[in-house]
Amino acid sequence: MFENLREAEKHYEEISESLMDPDVINDTEKFRNLMKEHKNLTPIIEKYRKYRTAEDNLSQAKELLDEGGLDADMRQMAEDEMKSCKADIERLTDELRILLLPHDENDDRNVIV
Repeated sequence: MFENLREAEKHYEEISESLMDPDVINDTEKFRNLMKEHKNLTPIIEKYRKYRTAEDNLSQAKELLDEGGLDADMRQMAEDEMKSCKADIERLTDELRILLLPHDENDDRNVIV
C-alpha cells in the first residue's frame, strides 16, 4: 500500500509541475484532465504526508527515549508523543485505506430523484 502511495505522490508532483507549463495551460482538454486528476489525488496525498510526519515524529521520540539521560518531564513528554503518534498512525492508516478504495465514475454524475 505504501509503495503505491509513494508512486502516487511522485505522480502528483509531476502533475503539479505540468499544470504550471504554459503549453498545458493552453491545451484546455489536457489542462482539465490534469486538474481533475490533481483534485482526486489531493486528499490522498495530504493524508499520506500527515502519515509520514507522524512516523517521523514517532521515530524522533523513540530516539530521544533510547538515548537516555532525560529528566522525568522530558521522558514523559517523549512517551506522550509516542502514544500520540501511534494513535495518529493508526487513524491515518485507516483513513488512507478508505481513500484508496476504487472510485465509482457515477459518483461525479448528476442524479435526479
